[in-house]
Amino acid sequence: MFGKRKKEPQPEINIQRNVSHTVVRTVPEIITCKYSATGNRKYQQDAVYVSGSKKIAANRKTRVMAAVCDGMGGMADGEKASRTAITMLKDGFEKIEKDPNVNIPLFFQSGIKAIDKVIHDFHEEGEKGSGTTMVAVITEENRLYWASVGDSRIYLLRGDEIKLVTRDHNYYLRLMQMVENGSMTKEEAMRHRQKEALISFLGIGNVKLMDVIDKPFEMQTGDMVLLCSDGVTKTLSKDRIKMILKNDAVSMQKKAEILVEAAVRENTHSQDNTSVALLQYIETKITKER
Repeated sequence: MFGKRKKEPQPEINIQRNVSHTVVRTVPEIITCKYSATGNRKYQQDAVYVSGSKKIAANRKTRVMAAVCDGMGGMADGEKASRTAITMLKDGFEKIEKDPNVNIPLFFQSGIKAIDKVIHDFHEEGEKGSGTTMVAVITEENRLYWASVGDSRIYLLRGDEIKLVTRDHNYYLRLMQMVENGSMTKEEAMRHRQKEALISFLGIGNVKLMDVIDKPFEMQTGDMVLLCSDGVTKTLSKDRIKMILKNDAVSMQKKAEILVEAAVRENTHSQDNTSVALLQYIETKITKER
């Protein structure tokens, strides 16, 4: 209408509202721990190593190592052998830990031969003969490599199932070959006094019998790996080990302590040194608001 101003269109006002977004990120991790006890012996001939727990990075290879060695050949000599093996293995791992192109099975094979030679040469220094068993694992992301010489063991716990993944390198292997070719019954093999005598260990000289897997085992969330000396396995059954590992009411470190302390307490025949290393692959969900 004449005399009235026409209304000008009002500019639109852009009001930004803070909208909350929930972001869920999954972070994979390898958790490690160890525990060892001397038992009733005067010397600790076991040696254990675990690298620290690590979150797995997306942009580079993340590796973790654990090893258990059980020395033999007299108290002081057994201690020197196991600690030498652990030291050499640890030093070698630190050199290849961040190498993107390392061949892990080859690392284990060459390391076993080098350690075997060093320990075998102890007697040339005026010492008695000595040796040590060894089990070791290296994880690369969620892939597990392992190596074994002797009768220390590696177990894998997945869900409600526990599996022994190594074999004991003792005379029982030879006895079972005799059973297979018909020259001995299984009952006779089980009664043989020397069935637990080692036929391979580090320090034997020119070691040939070793188990090193060529292809890694792919771990799933919750998988737990146990490395242990025979102080555990000669006392606790596989089912007992599984029961302790599956106790979700206690921490990983506490599980390791319970395993060792149970073995020491219940081992009435030898009171051997007893040692374990534990690893677990987990995936933690981290929630953030943006």
